[in-house]
Amino acid sequence: MNGGFFDRIDVPGGAPGASPDSAIESMGIRRLSGFHQSEKWPPRGGRTVKDPIRLLTKDYFHRHPVKAFSAARLAYSMLLMPEVVTCLEDKLPELREMTAMRGVQLPDSAQQKVLVEQEEDAGQLFRMLRRPLAPDACGALLRKLLKREAEMLPEIQRMILKTLNSNAIENCVYFMAKCKENCSEWILQHYEEVREPYARSMLCLVLGFRAGTAVIPFLMRQLEQFEKQCPQHSFEQGPLMALYEIRSRFRPD
Repeated sequence: MNGGFFDRIDVPGGAPGASPDSAIESMGIRRLSGFHQSEKWPPRGGRTVKDPIRLLTKDYFHRHPVKAFSAARLAYSMLLMPEVVTCLEDKLPELREMTAMRGVQLPDSAQQKVLVEQEEDAGQLFRMLRRPLAPDACGALLRKLLKREAEMLPEIQRMILKTLNSNAIENCVYFMAKCKENCSEWILQHYEEVREPYARSMLCLVLGFRAGTAVIPFLMRQLEQFEKQCPQHSFEQGPLMALYEIRSRFRPD
């Protein structure tokens, strides 16, 4: 799998194992409060829970902590707060110096943005999804593609099923999280067809922003599967961040 932008940048934040509130606050994301501390998961006897949001207890989040650094955490921040892109742009000179020491060269954002803004061919714009773009150039590309949603969404959906390219995965996820059509049902119907585990993890983020509470048990299952099957990666952070977002959307107290 080719490294995407989210894979290449470390995000400062809370320590592994931090409490749910402090971990999220370290990203500048709204505080999560009002957990039902007495509730446990799974429910006794395997009974069906009428209100899935009640499964998202303080105990559950303590047993599945937010990691200090993960692609899902950065993607969540950028989806929730687009101004993070501006912050990253301000830090690019410093980031270029740091990554150069590690043998990674970040792209020239100004030149890329001009190329994106000048390009009008839909095919060329679509192919740019695979390229390692700087944050502002990537944002400009996605804004252009979102204006052509009817034309581009089917192509985006076909791409996310098969691609192993991290840049393409991240851009497809951002598109599906922001487009007018709610892609939640499509994701659930085609989830098992998605070839790349990283793509499945990141698609969970889309569900966190666009799906209802009925998706909570599904996200919990994905989190546990990633923990068991991919312990060397941080793929479980995708469904975890999605659960945080659903918790905040539907129980903001």
